[in-house]
Amino acid sequence: MGLEFYLAPNNMTADTEDYMAISSNTNSYSIEDVFDHMTREGSTITKAEALASFEEISQGIINLIRQGNAVVTPLFNIRSGISGVFEDEDDNFDPNRHQVRINLSVGSRLRPITAEIDPQKIKARERQPDLEYFYDDATDTKNDVITPGRGARIVGELLKFDEDDPTQGIFFVNKDDASETPVDESILKNKPGELIFIVPTLPAGIYRLEVRSIIFNTTELRTGALSHELTVS
Repeated sequence: MGLEFYLAPNNMTADTEDYMAISSNTNSYSIEDVFDHMTREGSTITKAEALASFEEISQGIINLIRQGNAVVTPLFNIRSGISGVFEDEDDNFDPNRHQVRINLSVGSRLRPITAEIDPQKIKARERQPDLEYFYDDATDTKNDVITPGRGARIVGELLKFDEDDPTQGIFFVNKDDASETPVDESILKNKPGELIFIVPTLPAGIYRLEVRSIIFNTTELRTGALSHELTVS
């Protein structure tokens, strides 16, 4: 699979006819996944050895950067800098006006890889809430059980909604009679990637979980649904 992308209007330029490429690859890998790949069958290094080496390398880089140094590696380059405006040459660093920043750039071994990535244009998909999983705090389960009156969490993308708009929000839809129960006043966290809330009172049954919102830069209400059915016993 190559680098999938679709085109969307470019609001950053004066030309209203311009479009920009939006990458849509959804696979994201952690350092643990990298270690699993490194230590596959036939490898001469164990996962424990890989973890230990990574920690030592990471701490070494952190120590050098902390001292104000730059670190140049084949994969990436790191250096620190200072942002903010100084009033004159006698002005000093003021944490209220200035900030130390860490800057990263591509290293020599990664730079040529761009020529090997195959861009593949796909049809633009409608931007809507994307529910990855539902976590039930009381049972410590994902995409399975709902516990009314207890904490719950939804993880995904484009989840944030306007809490003052009753058409937007988190809704539990009963599979039998299609009745809807919104989460009204128990929203603890409302972020694009995560929603934390208290589950409302729900009768026993099977439910579809939906998040409805008006996405930024759009005007119509859009709905995203969890692909798994949830149960209140």
